[in-house]
Amino acid sequence: MKKEKSKLKTVLLIANIFISATITIVVLSNVFSRVDDTSVESPDRTEESAVTAPDLPSDEPEYEIEPPDPPETEEPEDSDEPEVEDEPEVEDEPTPAPTRAPAPPREGEVAEIAMINPELAGMLDEISTRFNCAAVSLVFFDSEVGSYYTYQFGYADIAARRPVEVDTKFRVASLSKLITAICAMVLVDEGLLDLDEDISTYLGYQVRNPNSPNEPITARMLSHHTSSIFDSDAFLASRNANSSRSTQQLLDAGSSYRSRGPGSRHEYSNFGFSVLGAVCEMISGKSLDTLARDAIFDPMGIDAAYVPEHLKDTENIAAIYNERHSMTRSVRQQLSVGESGVLGHDQHLAQGNLTISVLDFARIIAMLEVSARFADTLILSRDSVREMHVIGQPHRYGMGMRYEHGTFIPDGGIYWHTGSLGGTFAQFIYSAQDGRGVVVVTTGASTGRAANGMIQVCTELSTTAWEHLRP
Repeated sequence: MKKEKSKLKTVLLIANIFISATITIVVLSNVFSRVDDTSVESPDRTEESAVTAPDLPSDEPEYEIEPPDPPETEEPEDSDEPEVEDEPEVEDEPTPAPTRAPAPPREGEVAEIAMINPELAGMLDEISTRFNCAAVSLVFFDSEVGSYYTYQFGYADIAARRPVEVDTKFRVASLSKLITAICAMVLVDEGLLDLDEDISTYLGYQVRNPNSPNEPITARMLSHHTSSIFDSDAFLASRNANSSRSTQQLLDAGSSYRSRGPGSRHEYSNFGFSVLGAVCEMISGKSLDTLARDAIFDPMGIDAAYVPEHLKDTENIAAIYNERHSMTRSVRQQLSVGESGVLGHDQHLAQGNLTISVLDFARIIAMLEVSARFADTLILSRDSVREMHVIGQPHRYGMGMRYEHGTFIPDGGIYWHTGSLGGTFAQFIYSAQDGRGVVVVTTGASTGRAANGMIQVCTELSTTAWEHLRP
């Protein structure tokens, strides 16, 4: 009997061990099964462990960031070649951008100086305030990469409290001459204008200085201010669309010429550039405003005009103020400046009536610089752009621009021009070596001119931007 009980206990023990082992195996199998399922799909885990990327500037690629201690990325090196905006390379474990000042604008981009260099913006504010400017618009540009840095100050309309914006348009006074010169070179490219031909050929009437009746006057002389035509009282009185005196009548008057003959002396002449504008009109069969729009502005996507009412956007034009901040030309008055409708008649457009934003003017200069050193552009051939940069001696004046050596760049040269009218002061400068430069327009400033003719407020603003933005 005892033996039977002992056998029964042994059987029960074995059975219990077997049942316990079976249960253990089942439990372990379920555990491993859950682990496998978790490795395939676990949305809860993804939401809990993902690291949120820091906010990045809008021109930086946004990545989902995982590594807790990412290495710093390097700043892009300056290059002579234009940057190409490729898609950013995303590694298996992308890294966040380090905390730093916003990068300079890439090719074709525009950046506000206040955003990339607040300290520089503060310096420009101080200069603008010290010169009591009503309005300032400044653009530093790098023509090789197509980057533009902008600065605005004050009001386009003081009474309306309308601030200056990057696309605010200004009457840029004598900076207009550069665009008139480009129009002339467009006609040179088309084989219609010879810079050294007697302008009488194009105007259809004889143009002669009565003191040198055998000396022809050429388009090159007009653009270099050596034609002997000067700003006579009759010309100054005729600079409006309602003038009863045509360009021909003024040129027929002996009082429009200096005693020294054509080509013998440099004397800055607004009237001379008005005559160049008349030559362009007679050759092209178009008004200067239409010629500039067809040949320059529309191909470049620029809204600008010699006749302000022809602008696509007339709502953002700056009024002009004198140093007491009294309005000298309202927007309405500027829009009332028209054209006679007679080709070769108007004296008031070519030499100083262009209305354009500072950014767009900088784009045109950048176009010239790229063409001068690299290749033809949509607007001008490389040869024509180089011709514009040929500087006459000893006056150092080219086509719509002057040349200065040792200013801004101790061992190099700059091209520049100024403009002033009714309280507007304007100036552009750009490097002959690397195509970087500054365009600035102010209204209402209390300022004068330096010995070389540069405008003090524009020069100080330009110099400050130049020193802090030019590598």
